[in-house]
Amino acid sequence: MKKLALCGFMGCGKTTVASALSKNHGLSHIDTDKFIEEKENITITEMFKNHSEAYFREKESEVIKTLSQKDSYVLSLGGGAVMFDKNVKALKENGYTIVFIDTDLSILKERLLNDTQRPLLNTNDIDDLYNKRLSTYQSICDIKVTVKNESGEQIADMIMQELKKKA
Repeated sequence: MKKLALCGFMGCGKTTVASALSKNHGLSHIDTDKFIEEKENITITEMFKNHSEAYFREKESEVIKTLSQKDSYVLSLGGGAVMFDKNVKALKENGYTIVFIDTDLSILKERLLNDTQRPLLNTNDIDDLYNKRLSTYQSICDIKVTVKNESGEQIADMIMQELKKKA
């Protein structure tokens, strides 16, 4: 069965798309951020505040290493997860196809306008953060789907079509 890891900037719809892939294509879905929160019994916002971003990134890498060894999963990764080579390496070595959900910055800004649950938005300029990450998303992905305002189901279907082309 398929092993997919969805990457992209915060607000691009990774969790929604992973849920649609799970529902419509019989794949199990794990949101790595939610998994970390449940495992650590603390929100990511609290983790950043009480510990540090570095602490969160270490937990994220541990989770990705563990989950990447499982079969038939759709992993929705945190927006910064693929910025670390060890995470990309773990996914690729374990046969995951990395899918970049490429969403225009103007759409992301609109979606994130009133979001207070993402700690990096409080300490970073969204334009700078997006521009720092974009080239990495593009260079590490196996599949890129460019989206505007499609539904999660439509994006899931786009991904499945791209996978069929690569098969």
